[in-house]
Amino acid sequence: MKIKHLSINSLQPKRSSEILAELTNGEAKAFPSKTMTGAWMCVWSESDNELIEFIPAQYKLTFGDLAAIYEEQGKNQNFHASHFMLEANKTVDELVAIAEKHKLAHRFRKHFGGPLYEVWLEDGLLVEFCSDEISKL
Repeated sequence: MKIKHLSINSLQPKRSSEILAELTNGEAKAFPSKTMTGAWMCVWSESDNELIEFIPAQYKLTFGDLAAIYEEQGKNQNFHASHFMLEANKTVDELVAIAEKHKLAHRFRKHFGGPLYEVWLEDGLLVEFCSDEISKL
């Protein structure tokens, strides 16, 4: 099974998409939507819909007439526990350097779901990385 895309709430959609793009060799792009503003995405392949959407925290996903829509709630709705794991395409040293550059919390985690390397894009938004290199640490 392969996840094609993921949508998550974000307090800083543009910044988080740009940092994730840097961590994963993706591309940060504004997310076009008729029902919200300020969303961004990290894209690996638009034609294959391989991307993560960063939805501003004041929006809620809801059932619409023709498709799902986003409704503005007037205040942040960041009460999720979103995190996801990606297979790293960078070395641990590269992940560390990018996290340090952006002053992000990060660490190697041997146990409790590990071995993995975690990078916090923002408070409450965690990306876990796995790789052959990480599994040998």
